[in-house]
Formats: sequence, C-alpha cells, structure tokens
Amino acid sequence: MYPQIVPREIFDRVRSKITANKYGKLSVEVVYLLRHKLKCGYCGQPISAETGTSKTGAKKRYYKCYGRKNHNGCQKSMMRKDQLENLVVSTIIDELSKPKTLDQIVAGLLEEQERYIKEHYMLNVLLREQRQVETSIENVMEAIERGVITNTTTKRLKDLEARQEELDRQILIERSKNAVRVSVEEIKMYYKEALALEAQMLINYIVKEIVMYDDKIEIFFHKPTRNSPDESRGCFVYKGRNENFDVQIWIV
Repeated sequence: MYPQIVPREIFDRVRSKITANKYGKLSVEVVYLLRHKLKCGYCGQPISAETGTSKTGAKKRYYKCYGRKNHNGCQKSMMRKDQLENLVVSTIIDELSKPKTLDQIVAGLLEEQERYIKEHYMLNVLLREQRQVETSIENVMEAIERGVITNTTTKRLKDLEARQEELDRQILIERSKNAVRVSVEEIKMYYKEALALEAQMLINYIVKEIVMYDDKIEIFFHKPTRNSPDESRGCFVYKGRNENFDVQIWIV
C-alpha cells in the first residue's frame, strides 16, 4: 500500500474548482482548455475548436481534426468539448494523485538521467575533436595566407567549418545534460504543485501535447526542467484505461 503523497485537501480543492467553473462556461468568452495542445493520431494534423448549431438553435462545441475539416481523408471522429476536456483534466488529476503513478514518473526520469551520465564521456570525445578541427582550420588559413588557394583548400575549409558548427551544437547538448538533473523531491514537488492550479493553468503548466485517437489518448507531460536543447529524448511512464480510452503518459 502506497502512502498518500498529494494532500487530500489539495485534491478536493482542485476538484471543486473544476466543477465550479465548468471549464469556462461561466465566462462570456468560451474557453477551450486544450487549444493548441491537441493533435490527431491518425493524420498528424492539429485538432481545433468547432462550433455547430442544433435544430433548436443551441450551440454545440466540439474538437475536430483540422485534416478532416479540410477533407484530407482523415476519419477521426469529433468529440464534444466538455467531454474531452473533462476526460483529459480528470485523467491528469487522477493519475498524478496516485502515488504509484508518481513513483513511475520519478523512476522514469531518474533512469533517463542515469543514461545521460553514462553517455557523458561523449563530451570529452567531442571536445577533443573540436580542438583538432580548430587546429586544422588554422593550418588551412595559414596556407591560404601564403597564397595556396586551390579548389581543394577551399573545399577543405568549408568542410571543416561545417563540422565545427555541428560539434558546437553537439557539445551544447552534452553540456546541458548536467543542467537538467533534478532530485526525487524536486520531481514530486513539480507535479504536486501542478495539482493545485486551476484547470487552464494545469494544462498549460504540465501538458506539452495530447495525441488523440478514437480509442486511445497519449498525454505528453513537460519534464520538471525544460532547459535542455535535446528534446528528442523522452520516457514512457504509464499505461492505463479511463472510460472508453486507453491512456498513455509520456514525459518529454
């Protein structure tokens, strides 16, 4: 049995806020909580807001695949605004309120950091090559200054400068790996603080992207720290089921 990590009063307060504001319905301007966060899992196009009018004149609000809207052949079904927003917000709150899920997130992030540490030797390799490239560039420049200007020296200089630029980028990534390291307590605090936010702020704070299928939803959370230029990495932390959807959570 896991101990309670998220205080019950925080959990209840967030729940009551979501119920009270009904995701923007009391506002004159309709608020779409998931605007700019949704992507179709079938065609890769954004999923955007859609408003329709029933025979009685009542407004109906949906989220609809932009590809299907523009007739690209995608058959992703529309989903009612309130239904989808409730599903996403409830899933985030439910899962982050489970100590077991939070432990899985922590374990995944720590494992990723360990991979970074094991690969740290690459920084020295890159720095050594960077020095060699700089020396080679200096040699070519000296040759050019002496009047040795040929197609070969010109091409050699161009290739070396291109490699130097690529090395600078890779070294920046490697050096950033130390900066992204966070402790267990910092990871847990990051996600616990998110639960205390209003629904819209919760989405903005924690969610990077949501990929929607008709039977599956993939939620991509931000990492506790976002100062790394290497965003190709991520870790899968959770798989479960909510209502009629399989739910997967990733940290990227």
